[in-house]
Amino acid sequence: MKHLYSFNFLSRFIFLLLTPIFFQYFALGFIWHSIYWGVITFVLMIWAGFIILSPLVGRIGCGWFCFMGTVSDFAGAHAFRTSKQKRPNVWLRLPPFIAFFASAIAFYFLNKEQGITHNFNLIPDFLPLDMNGHYRIVWIGDISFALVLSLFLNKRWGCKNICMMGGMCAIGAKYSRLLTVVDTAKCNHCKKCENECLVGIPLTEYINDNGLITNSECILCGRCAKVCKPQAIRIKFVWNRKKYVQRR
Repeated sequence: MKHLYSFNFLSRFIFLLLTPIFFQYFALGFIWHSIYWGVITFVLMIWAGFIILSPLVGRIGCGWFCFMGTVSDFAGAHAFRTSKQKRPNVWLRLPPFIAFFASAIAFYFLNKEQGITHNFNLIPDFLPLDMNGHYRIVWIGDISFALVLSLFLNKRWGCKNICMMGGMCAIGAKYSRLLTVVDTAKCNHCKKCENECLVGIPLTEYINDNGLITNSECILCGRCAKVCKPQAIRIKFVWNRKKYVQRR
């Protein structure tokens, strides 16, 4: 389990390097373009898949594939200040979420009235992978935005407070079967896992309870397991939370 974070880091680093090639398949902004044109594209399918699977595997999309999250982790490790915020602000998520989808849907219906679009068509590769000047500017803007937020607010502040897909995945992740589990008998309460958590989850609260980390912000990266010297932390499927707690 200690090596899980190494695989996680490798996965995210590879996706970060591949992003300029497959930018239109992973950047959230292209979900807006998909709705605007009335087309089911790869980016729409990929993130819809992550949302649908979140009640089973939590926020694995945020923790293993998102290039913005990877940039946030790199920058957050060298942040100028440390944010004390432990829990996301739901009210910060709502305005960009509403504006994003409302504007995209509104333009879709306007296009439909003009005969430009009809019903949603399945064209996965509708958005071309040509990385022209416009796309390069958008990519640089996304990277820069993640860097600035993380340097001044760290701990994936943007992921927890303003990311629309992160918020939608978090709703399903409340019921995730794949969880970080702490063996409370082995835990020495050093709090290193909490200090090293990439998203700033107050792990001690869950350890003092029953050891099940059910926080919907967990990205299942395995960082806590890597730094745990007593090796008390594992990520595993817990199909029945109540029975698991009772057995303990």
